[in-house]
Amino acid sequence: MSIQVLPKNVIDQIAAGEVVERPSHLVKELVENAIDAKSTLIEVHFEEGGRNILVNDNGVGINKEELSLAIERHATSKIVDYDDIWHLHSYGFRGEALASIAAVSDFEIISRTQEQEKAYKLVAKYGQQEEIIETSRAVGTQIRVQNLFENVPVRLKFLKTPAYEQGLIRQVLKALALSKPEIEFKIFENKKLLYYFPKSTDLYERSLMVLGATGKQEKSHFSFHEKTQDFQLDVVFSSPYLVEKNAKNLWLFVQERWIQDKVLVSSIMESYQNLLMHGEYPQVVLKLTLPSEEVDVNIHPTKSQVKFLSSQNVYRLIYKTLRREIEKTPWKILETNSQNTFSSSSQSHTVVDTEQHHLPAFDLQKRQYQQKDFHFREQSQVRGYSMETLPWALARRETTNQASFVEENSNQLNVFQWASLHVIGQLNLTYIVCQNHEKMILVDQHAAHERVLFEKIKDRFLKQEILHQNLLIPLSVDFEPDAFELLLENEENLRKLGIGIEQLGPFTIGITYIPAYSKEGAIVILLKKFIEELKEQGGSFVFEKKLNDMIATMACHSAVRAGQAMSIEEMQNLLLEMDEFPLSSFCPHGRPVNVEMSFYQIEKDFGRIV
Repeated sequence: MSIQVLPKNVIDQIAAGEVVERPSHLVKELVENAIDAKSTLIEVHFEEGGRNILVNDNGVGINKEELSLAIERHATSKIVDYDDIWHLHSYGFRGEALASIAAVSDFEIISRTQEQEKAYKLVAKYGQQEEIIETSRAVGTQIRVQNLFENVPVRLKFLKTPAYEQGLIRQVLKALALSKPEIEFKIFENKKLLYYFPKSTDLYERSLMVLGATGKQEKSHFSFHEKTQDFQLDVVFSSPYLVEKNAKNLWLFVQERWIQDKVLVSSIMESYQNLLMHGEYPQVVLKLTLPSEEVDVNIHPTKSQVKFLSSQNVYRLIYKTLRREIEKTPWKILETNSQNTFSSSSQSHTVVDTEQHHLPAFDLQKRQYQQKDFHFREQSQVRGYSMETLPWALARRETTNQASFVEENSNQLNVFQWASLHVIGQLNLTYIVCQNHEKMILVDQHAAHERVLFEKIKDRFLKQEILHQNLLIPLSVDFEPDAFELLLENEENLRKLGIGIEQLGPFTIGITYIPAYSKEGAIVILLKKFIEELKEQGGSFVFEKKLNDMIATMACHSAVRAGQAMSIEEMQNLLLEMDEFPLSSFCPHGRPVNVEMSFYQIEKDFGRIV
């Protein structure tokens, strides 16, 4: 077959497949153009799974002379030369989106600038442009797309159900609303109002709208802002008590662009380490701005991915700042009303299904979040009992320590104090039964003791006070050459973990000692995982993660077990120890330590309250 130049319509259809793979990509491109046009109000309508779409804005508009250029490939107002690509402040820049969309749909654009008295309309049917005609509208632009992919049956065939495609569009629109809180969004699905996001003053307020967190649920979301000469980081994050079964509410933005990135997801999940169970995800909105030379946004046609100059530095930045804020445990500091009375609430570690409801306006996801609202009216006297009968015996605490803790936190409202609970007894040799003035609390004795031991053992590791056991005969393990070199390079980090190694052969490592209470087989598995993650994330953070993993295992094996009897004194002293650590509401594996039931609910169940 002879070589020939493809017809323009074929070229356009091929290019459209790269930029507009499905309706959600089309919506993203059109709304981003509206944002670039300095719009303050954007209205989106979509029907039939996104095959019919209308986007209307009040931006600067396009003048009549440039309407035809708008649907020409590689015609753009965003850049002039190649260097501009590396200093972008707009969403679009290739000049491909409108041309690609017009090539695979019945396309109509109506626009008017401030300088024009009239608006002008351009119609293109599957890439064939018609004459521009005069019409009327306010300043801004309206783009209507109908019968998407009608002329590309193969592309149409691979679209999924209308419900699925519309779900993707909803995700895109929520992401765009999060990226620009200062813009008002009105979104209609099948002619009905789906979302309304009014202009917002900051990311936190807009995040609550998008996440559907209103009223009491606002107490489960917190925010912080970090800025230096090299970066700016804005984050809204949820309490570990509010979790989801998937990662759909991890919203990541770099240079104002919504992206998917494994490094950012990994850094967020590591920030919640020891607070979430396997398969649980928090709600996080993260916006990172870096110098343009530190990140490349021009690596994918849909602009959904970026490439960092140093992904390890980005990982460290997010992990350190987010973990710091999480460890402040802000969800345990709640407001009281003027009468100093306390409300009761359902308490559970709740998994949220983000696809449950689709209602109009910004609160369409009115999900039944359940949170642990910790309220205590008074601090009870606590006796300083000993716990020598428990493994890894906990040190005796004096009541003066407890008083100083309260004094240090006097500027905070109602910090949760475990030791203020009155211990009633033990349930099924597994749960500590407690109460305060308004509710009954069950504490998982193993999970609670596990957290206390985890924090104590970790402190010993960091102070290099951990005990280790020498092996009579070094444990010989063979590794691949690159893994072998990595282990030798990290011999000092391994020593801090309580693991001694030496070279026995060309690619053979001998393990000479391991941490006390650890097993040889578990250490070999840990070393192999250590190597895998060293290659991906760098030494210091892998070391910290492996340290946490190993200590969590040690704490689990050493903690008081379910089925083990405890005296009242031992149970009370365990609660007292829990007050020493800010994350004591969760075991190191992320399981909740306690569940609660209000006396109001108990009396209601017994028919005492109608």
